[in-house]
Amino acid sequence: MHIYIAGQVARELDWGFVHDNLGSCFLGSTTPDIRAMTKWDRERTHFASLSLESVGDGTRRMFQLYPELADRGSNNPATRSFVLGYVSHLTADELWITTMFRPYFSKEETLAGTDEEAQIWDRAVQLDMDRQAHQELDGFNLAGQVICSGEEGVEIDFITPEVLAEWRQWVARFMGWEFDWQRLKRALNRMYRDNDDVQEMVDRFLADMPESLESVYDKVTREKVEAYRQAAVEQTLLQVKEYLGEA
Repeated sequence: MHIYIAGQVARELDWGFVHDNLGSCFLGSTTPDIRAMTKWDRERTHFASLSLESVGDGTRRMFQLYPELADRGSNNPATRSFVLGYVSHLTADELWITTMFRPYFSKEETLAGTDEEAQIWDRAVQLDMDRQAHQELDGFNLAGQVICSGEEGVEIDFITPEVLAEWRQWVARFMGWEFDWQRLKRALNRMYRDNDDVQEMVDRFLADMPESLESVYDKVTREKVEAYRQAAVEQTLLQVKEYLGEA
């Protein structure tokens, strides 16, 4: 989904340096999640906590800490394209937290019966967006090709070239997989380690597909999810134009 959003932003902007370095843009759009590989704290790569107050907090903090990333003269095109993708990820995550997770899936506001069930719903809707993106991007054929050199020329202070190259290999392998709803089990197992009750809940949810997913959409409509996707692109465009300017 992050790659899909970055691609939509790149198409809307039509900036030459992004099209020339689309692999770097796509890689940047995944890289805040490098913490899955490195085990770093979330704030080290997302530049904001889950209790953030508004969309743009992470992007603003990143450019405060690394102002050179906004300096067109000091960054090569690959780095600028990577940063654009990075901003799209931060924006999409923050928009999800503030406009989708908190109103519908948080412990305080959940539409589900329990917090655990709400977490299953949250991850299921996100995975369904991934599934749709996989279809719309033709199984990542183009993205998978261009991302193979996505780290070349990228220079950022908070991730070494060696670690970024390793992450690119992770992403490239992942993009070669077929979509699999078993990812839902793996995601919930990471959240509720060795909790048999939660795993049984996930098993029931998967066994009842697609009816179980439709029951989620009865409460959090597809129209709301599509509005989120559009807003993620629009908000990213605003952030990118503010900090990176025109090519």
